[in-house]
Amino acid sequence: MAATRSAPLSAAELRTHLLPAVLPGGWTSVAEPQDESPKGASGAPATPSSCAELLDGQSVVDASTKAASAYATAMFSGGHSVGNGVIPGMEKLYSFPDDGAHRAMEDMRALVARCRSLELPHAAWEATETAGFAIAEGPRLGDESLVVQAMVTTGGEGGTERADATVVRVGSSLVVISSVLSLTQAEAGTVAGFMSTAVAQVASDHPEPVG
Repeated sequence: MAATRSAPLSAAELRTHLLPAVLPGGWTSVAEPQDESPKGASGAPATPSSCAELLDGQSVVDASTKAASAYATAMFSGGHSVGNGVIPGMEKLYSFPDDGAHRAMEDMRALVARCRSLELPHAAWEATETAGFAIAEGPRLGDESLVVQAMVTTGGEGGTERADATVVRVGSSLVVISSVLSLTQAEAGTVAGFMSTAVAQVASDHPEPVG
């Protein structure tokens, strides 16, 4: 693995460091089309985020990374879900100027501390949904890490579902692997398990081909 990166990467460079097109166990990854517009202005302070923006773990990450100078996204899938389809996952890479990546992780912690529980928007005829958020220890990868835990509870007998986002900082970049609400805990764990591969791609000077 290459030394920790410090200079921010462009969107085009980030895209080459997404998960490899071919993953272990028959899983595959496909990069989303590159967004030509920058995510944020280099060095500009992020606008304080509102709890109303939050829906799941990835939404906490998105609300806390507005100062990123570039980003890239990939969708990956494989295995067999309980619904007889494939298990989906999403990867996002963000790049920041200066110490923006570290500040973004601090913003995630602060946002979750302010927004531990909230009622999600719903129509009058729909069951009430409540989202709860917490920060947990992340995998021992990169320079620092955390997990944004998101639990959505539906009124009545709807039960509770999880949609977490695992975040690892590699120098001036953030690597994020997130899951969706429909997954079982085991399926979500499988999705998060690709983080070590994702971090290796970001840290490598010769990443594997991206789809």
